[in-house]
Amino acid sequence: MSAPRAPWSHALPSASLLALVLVTAPTLASADGFGGKWKQSAMRVDYKVQAWPVDVCGPPPASESIGGGESITVTEEGDELTFVGGGRTYNSRQCYDNEVPSLARESHSHDPAARTWRTRCTTPASDPRRATLNTLVQATSDKRIQITETGRYELTLDKGKCTADVVRTRSFDLVAVAAPAPSVTAAPPPSVEVAPTVAPTPTVPARDCASPGPPAELRARPSRKILRQGDSFAFAAAVLDARGCATHTPTVWATTNPSGGISVDANGKVTVAADAPEGSTEVTVSAGGKTARVSVDVTSASHYDALLASSGLNASGESDAASSVSIASGSVGGGEGRADDGARKRKALFVGLVVALAAALGGVAFVARRRARRAAAIARDAEERHAERVREIEERKRRREFEHAERLSAHEESLRKVAAHAVKHRLGATPAQPMLCASCRREYPSGSTFCPADGSRLAPLGADSTMPGPAGGVCPTCRRGYDPAVKKCPEHGDELVPAAMLVTAAPALPKAKGRICPTCGARFAGESTFCGADGTALVLLN
Repeated sequence: MSAPRAPWSHALPSASLLALVLVTAPTLASADGFGGKWKQSAMRVDYKVQAWPVDVCGPPPASESIGGGESITVTEEGDELTFVGGGRTYNSRQCYDNEVPSLARESHSHDPAARTWRTRCTTPASDPRRATLNTLVQATSDKRIQITETGRYELTLDKGKCTADVVRTRSFDLVAVAAPAPSVTAAPPPSVEVAPTVAPTPTVPARDCASPGPPAELRARPSRKILRQGDSFAFAAAVLDARGCATHTPTVWATTNPSGGISVDANGKVTVAADAPEGSTEVTVSAGGKTARVSVDVTSASHYDALLASSGLNASGESDAASSVSIASGSVGGGEGRADDGARKRKALFVGLVVALAAALGGVAFVARRRARRAAAIARDAEERHAERVREIEERKRRREFEHAERLSAHEESLRKVAAHAVKHRLGATPAQPMLCASCRREYPSGSTFCPADGSRLAPLGADSTMPGPAGGVCPTCRRGYDPAVKKCPEHGDELVPAAMLVTAAPALPKAKGRICPTCGARFAGESTFCGADGTALVLLN
């Protein structure tokens, strides 16, 4: 079984990836400069473990020597040195470690007198893989350059912290200074005999940058940089003369989108706000009436690795090329201008990816919005149906309560009338006189008002208005009696018949139960059909 891999393997640089291999051609340089072919030594990496629990961090990093003997090319860009080879381009304004993606330059300085370049790099405070590096590039002589990098790596895990210090060293020895091609001597005319001469040995003129010439080129490096939200990065810009010497012409930095959460200071340090939107923007540097542009791609921490893998940039998220513009003619300079064009193409690709992702998210949001509206409509319909049912139930309840109140009021009124009639009868307000039905001619005791048989109003026996003339008729349908003057039932329209005929024609009914008046509550024998007090049709008792 293989040993478990240390969790620091994503933070510490791989030793095999740090080897430099020659892939580019030599560049012309002056004799007193550093341009030319150099041979690099093996890179020595020494680790000193401070805290490294093996059960949490895995095997500790081991010191080792990597590579050695490769030939590389060194060129000068203003005050900075560029080392080209092995699939990477290293510039003296960077840290030598390029395996920690979130590592960003914090400060940089150059001392021409001591011929040293110092750079400090750190990772963001929010990154659990903390790293702090200090890189020193020093020309110890005209033929030797030494790189010394010291720092500390800290990895914070749930179960503990892994901490190790590192010292990384590598030297470069001059092999040959690239010289310009010798000049060609024009041949004399054929009619003139000229004594043969020997061409002098070509010499490389010394470059004196103490008195630089007029500005000829504005150069900004790198031409493209990927930054996380909340990160900052310092771009470098130089105004060079025709010989490549820095002219110290002042530069002005600006951003094309100041409201997009990206700001730049006078020294070219770009700061991305924590809430800046993802996307690409340009930062400009101007000098001598000309402007060079660099591209800044802003992304979140979760999208950084994917964007870095598809960008074609180095491990630090930077382009190895510079963006330059000629101050004399205003044309973009050579291959570096083409690199800027490539940056624009990559920028367009990045914007296209962002637009496609936004379109996909918009489609998902549209479908979710439609479903939410449909669900809201269904809920609204259900609430309306429920409210309608509640209204119907309440309306029926109010109608029943109203009808019950009316019946109760009529019943109470009938009881009052009956009580008043009984009191009046007891006091002897009216003489006790038998009552007579005008329809069936039946007699009833004093105090009755309606005929229980046919519901006709009773009249006192012997009254002049009821005694003479024939008897009244009874409706064969409702069996209600009427005065002799009425010929048809006002309710059913049937011809009235004599009460005796109706009684004779009616079949013999079984003895009915007792009956009760629904209006006054008075009870009657089973033969009665109408209430004698108020003429209301009686109902059977249960």
